[in-house]
Amino acid sequence: MTTISETSTPATTDSQTSAPTSAAPAQRRSYLPAKSTDRRPVTDPEATLREQLDDQRYLDMRTDMGLQYVDGLRIPSYGDMSVPGYRMVPVNVAREYGLAGLTEGEDPLEEIEIDEPTTEPVGAVDGNSVPTFVEGIRGQHLFDILNATLLAQLAANAKFDREQDPINWTRFYGKVLENVGFVVPEFSFFGLRSRDARFSMDQAVLKVIAAILTPTQVELAKASFDALQSLRSDDRRLQIFRRNSSDNRSGNFQISSVGESKAGIVSLKLNAFFFKTDEQVTDVLWFKFRSASTTLQATRTTLVLNDQVYDRLRQSILDKLGNRGLNFIGGLELSDV
Repeated sequence: MTTISETSTPATTDSQTSAPTSAAPAQRRSYLPAKSTDRRPVTDPEATLREQLDDQRYLDMRTDMGLQYVDGLRIPSYGDMSVPGYRMVPVNVAREYGLAGLTEGEDPLEEIEIDEPTTEPVGAVDGNSVPTFVEGIRGQHLFDILNATLLAQLAANAKFDREQDPINWTRFYGKVLENVGFVVPEFSFFGLRSRDARFSMDQAVLKVIAAILTPTQVELAKASFDALQSLRSDDRRLQIFRRNSSDNRSGNFQISSVGESKAGIVSLKLNAFFFKTDEQVTDVLWFKFRSASTTLQATRTTLVLNDQVYDRLRQSILDKLGNRGLNFIGGLELSDV
């Protein structure tokens, strides 16, 4: 069995370096962390959310600022790129090139009622992210999470190189979510190392997420991996994740879990992973990486959603996304959970 351990080595070197080589590990380079922000660190997201909900003046201010922020946010269109360069496989291109996973009934997201809680767990592909949603989350909250995190991904793509500057990319991703109503703690990044000569990324991921997810949520993540792996190689959902999670010898992807408390508080348990290697990566979750020539880092945290702010921003976010939500999101059937 692959043994994965966390390391405390901080990300302190130049983010624009090339992929690591098979030289001694001491010569490998890591990523450059973004400068810390001046805002007050969030140590208890739910307590911070309760403070926000008790302050109507704050909610009004956040809404006004959020509307202006979304309106001015720059996101790429991807509309003028040739097919080989597409990073998110729009639906019309997928149909033109005969990708699978486009027929009615193949996407479980189509069956979800906005105003009803889900009756079973749901998985999805959302750009470079594979989120799972536990049973009982309201449909509106599920789509809010998918749309908000897609917006954050697209905006971060326009601001930073996702593979070459993943730390700053992730911090900006969090900034976007904060501006549309989420309570976002600071991101803390750490290294991962395998004692084996080669390791598979899914094993590294499971090691990290077990520290922040419940056993049930971990099983749902495993089920999502299985669902992805079982798709045809030309399935649009698998293509979306492949093209956004890695680029030859580097990558940046997320595995997350979303739940809703009895009080209606929506939490997003986010696990993000970045790697550089000297090999050509194919399917990132199941690729056998060489430990001596791979640098792997991660971050994990829990965000909560301020419903009262997001409700007022929802239409603005949908308008900004346009048809990108349709193009870049697909559901996964989870079995044996």
